[in-house]
Amino acid sequence: MADLLCEACGYVLNGLPPTGRCPECGKPIADSIGENRIAPSWETADAKAHGFFHTTMDLIFTPTAFYRTLAVRGSLQAARSFARIHWWIAAGLFGLTAATHAFWYWFLLGAQQPGLNSPVIAGIFAATVILLTIATYIALDGITRLAARLTNWEGTYRGFRLPYDIVLRGLYYHAAHYFPVALLAAITVIGHQLLLFLQVLSPLTSDRYLYVLSAQVILSAIYLFQTYWIGMRNMMYANR
Repeated sequence: MADLLCEACGYVLNGLPPTGRCPECGKPIADSIGENRIAPSWETADAKAHGFFHTTMDLIFTPTAFYRTLAVRGSLQAARSFARIHWWIAAGLFGLTAATHAFWYWFLLGAQQPGLNSPVIAGIFAATVILLTIATYIALDGITRLAARLTNWEGTYRGFRLPYDIVLRGLYYHAAHYFPVALLAAITVIGHQLLLFLQVLSPLTSDRYLYVLSAQVILSAIYLFQTYWIGMRNMMYANR
């Protein structure tokens, strides 16, 4: 970690003047010194709510710029606190979405008449949402740690500078990308139920609903991987 690497190509820049350029790719050495890497608003803002919102917007709308300027050796605990908030938000949305979809399928099979008017059915629904929310939160935490470990192993094998703690810090901030995925899923599933309730849609449109939901799953996986790769690509040669 003591070597100065070119942040564009990983070339070792030890001993070269900061006013020069990387002999391998031509990127100015000054850009790789790390002075442009700073802690995100979440870690520096006096008002945590403002810092959380600003950091989340930066991650969702300008992920490349965020990771290109992220101080990769910053506080792991602060990054984990940021991730925990997003995990709970995403877990709550996924839990509500999954429970709603499951009950729709249950009603579709004729096990019960549609609706949550019965106190028993409403209680079962609420319990299902809570259990799925907790299970999803635990899964997101575990998946993040597993992904960090696998990324570290592959990075070590390929010669990239991706220590476990640095990868984990990046993935903690990547947690913000679960929000648009979870929100879109909730809008699709709950919106479909609302339109059925208002009789805007017919139950005969169920196949189209499932096609849309399946497409969202695929596109969401692509989105999450793409944003993960943006993060890792802009952190692997970071010098600060």
